[in-house]
Amino acid sequence: MRDAVADNALMKPMAKALNTLERHAEQVVRRWLSGLTNARLEGMSGLFQAARSRARGYRNEANFIAMTYLIGSPVGRMLDHIKST
Repeated sequence: MRDAVADNALMKPMAKALNTLERHAEQVVRRWLSGLTNARLEGMSGLFQAARSRARGYRNEANFIAMTYLIGSPVGRMLDHIKST
């Protein structure tokens, strides 16, 4: 690939991508073999956003933390289920 993109000015971004891939090849392969994703972090981010929107008007950090725990805990899901029935 390097020979194919070396002399073509339009392919400079591809050459840059190849250089980046070569520099980080070990980490890229390790990531694909591990199967790990950022799904847990995205889930936690959604949890914090939901807690922030529900805790509007509270003035202290303790209430925000309590709301986060209630939303994220199984107890919070049980309470939601009770409300919907």
